[in-house]
Amino acid sequence: MQLRIETAGVDSLLLRFSDRVEPELISSIGTACNLLESALDDLIVDLVPSYTTLLVVYDLNRVTEQEIRSQVLSVLQPEQILSSEKLVVGKTVVLPVCYEPSLAPDMEPLQKALGLTREEIIQLHTGRTYQVYAVGFSPGFGYLGELDQRLQLPRHATPRTRVPAGSVAIAEANTAVYPQETPGGWWLIGSAPLPVFDKTKVDPCLFVVGDRVKFEAISLSEYQRLEALR
Repeated sequence: MQLRIETAGVDSLLLRFSDRVEPELISSIGTACNLLESALDDLIVDLVPSYTTLLVVYDLNRVTEQEIRSQVLSVLQPEQILSSEKLVVGKTVVLPVCYEPSLAPDMEPLQKALGLTREEIIQLHTGRTYQVYAVGFSPGFGYLGELDQRLQLPRHATPRTRVPAGSVAIAEANTAVYPQETPGGWWLIGSAPLPVFDKTKVDPCLFVVGDRVKFEAISLSEYQRLEALR
């Protein structure tokens, strides 16, 4: 692991752990977050992990860029990360999804584009446990990968102006759940009845970087029952 530190802004550094996306790397990045929080908590404003990087936002009133660089390097010695990374084990979230046509406006065109049946698409989508690589775009929007290659295709050329909250979607190598109603260009294949973001909770996001997500197909009646409990 070759850690590189880049200036990302007047009060932030970008820690680049690799140029390749690898599931195992998330454990190292999660460990780095824990080590930095433990050692430099009074100097750090925010930590934002992603596929291969970790953004460190620091307090300009307490530390200079040169000082924070030096301290980050001191804390994140490779042997420290490697010896600690097994301690970082994200949770697995099982998320029910209804793939009924009324909730999956892109299912039919997707079948034609991919040459697959609806049942095959559902089986491929639910057949994997996905790594949460990043959370962004909108609060609680998790980029989950990697999607089976047989389901991978580019985003829509023209995004929708409105994607309903709870929509389960795929695009390129990722799948995701839209936490709020927003515009979006991903292919919509179902809907999740349980919220993935709740601002009233102490931990508003149902899953964070380092967690894993498994989708479970449910009937329309079960979807309606769970949705009524929200």
